[in-house]
Amino acid sequence: MKKKIICLILLILVIISLILVFNKKEKKENPQEYKTLLEAVLKNKENNYKKFLGGEVLNENTSFRNYAFISGNNVYIYDYNKLKNEEFSHKKVYTIPNEIKVMNIKSGFGADIEFYDYDGNLYTIHDTNTDNNVRDSYDMYENAIYELSDYLKWNYSKQFLGKEIDYDFMSDYVYVKDNILYSKNYGNEKYPTIEKVSGNYEGEKVIRIYNERILKTDKGFYEIVRYFDTNLNKTITTTMKINLLSKYYDDVLTFTYEYVILKDYTLIPINDVMENRIREYQYNSFISGFNSMEEVPTIFEE
Repeated sequence: MKKKIICLILLILVIISLILVFNKKEKKENPQEYKTLLEAVLKNKENNYKKFLGGEVLNENTSFRNYAFISGNNVYIYDYNKLKNEEFSHKKVYTIPNEIKVMNIKSGFGADIEFYDYDGNLYTIHDTNTDNNVRDSYDMYENAIYELSDYLKWNYSKQFLGKEIDYDFMSDYVYVKDNILYSKNYGNEKYPTIEKVSGNYEGEKVIRIYNERILKTDKGFYEIVRYFDTNLNKTITTTMKINLLSKYYDDVLTFTYEYVILKDYTLIPINDVMENRIREYQYNSFISGFNSMEEVPTIFEE
C-alpha cells in the first residue's frame, strides 16, 4: 500500500512537470500579443515618451526635415529641443498657394525650404532676410522672412537628373515610378546614373517616402539602405523591412528624423522600433547600411 502511494505521488509529480514544460513551450511559441505599437515597445521599459503638442496640424502626408515640415500646403518651422521636452514647438511661416500640389519636402541645412510638387517642379521658399547668417540653430529659421521664389524654381528632373523623367514620388536618394524605386547614384559625372532598386517591397503599392530613408507601402514600412557589395564590386540600394512598424501599421502617422509619430501624437524614437538593427539608426537624412559583407543579412528584415 505504501509503495502504491509513493508511485502515485511520483506519477502526479511527473504529470505536473510535463504540464509546466508544455506551458513554457507554448508561451515561447506564442509570445504575448500587444494591441498597439506603444504597448509593444514598452514591454521592457517605462513610458517616458512625450507627445507632439499641437499635433492636429499633422497628417500621414506630413513631411519633415531638420527644423521644418510641410503639412498640406502649410509650411512650419519647429524647435526639436522643445519637441523633446514636450513643449509647443512649431509655428506656421508660410502658406503655399492651393494650385500647387505639394509632394514632399527636400532635405537642407540653410533657412531656405525646398519642396517637390506633383507636376515635376522643385520650389524654394526663400529667406529674404539678408542679415540672417547660416547656422545650425532654430533661431535662424525664426529670423527668416519667407517668400515663394520665382527664380528658384526648376523642372527637377531636367535640372538635376539631366533629362525629363516621369515619376510618382521624389526624394533625395530614390524616386518612385509605378511602385518601383529607382536609385540616384552620384559619381564624378554631372548627373547621376539611375538604377532600379530590387528589394522586399516589390509587389506592394508604394505610398510615400519619409525623411529620405523610410518607405511606406500599402503593406508595411521599410528602411532604404545602401552597402558596397564586394562580390559585385558595386554599391547596392535595397530595402529592409521594419517589422514592428509593419505589424502595427495603422498606429503610425508620420516621421521626423528622430521620431515615429503615432496617431495619438506620441513620439517614439526610431531606434526603439528597430529591435534587431545591427547598429543604431542615425537621426539625420543620410542613408546608411552595412559596413561589411559579413553584416549583410540573408533575409532583409531588421
